Amino acid sequence: MQVNNSQGDPVRTGSIYHVIKIFTPPAADDTWFTQELIVKGKTITVMVDGRRLFEYVEPAGVTGAAPGGGGDHRLSSGTFALQAHDPGSEVHYRNIRVKRLP
Repeated sequence: MQVNNSQGDPVRTGSIYHVIKIFTPPAADDTWFTQELIVKGKTITVMVDGRRLFEYVEPAGVTGAAPGGGGDHRLSSGTFALQAHDPGSEVHYRNIRVKRLP
């Protein structure tokens, strides 16, 4: 899930690369905000500051290859990473919680 409110890349906070792109930032720079990513089965819900940005349901027949490349994008168990996209950007994280859902 993208964390980018104003850096040059037009894909903004809350986006899921190669799946859902948001072009209007849901939060401001230099302000703490919450992001929630909830995955249940084939459904992803993304929320910023308690406001649902979208709910994505993976369509039947997805092979795993993302449009335009970028690796395996099927919804299943796996890993995730936190990063700052641009070398000149500064991102702070706090209170990171990960919970396996039943």
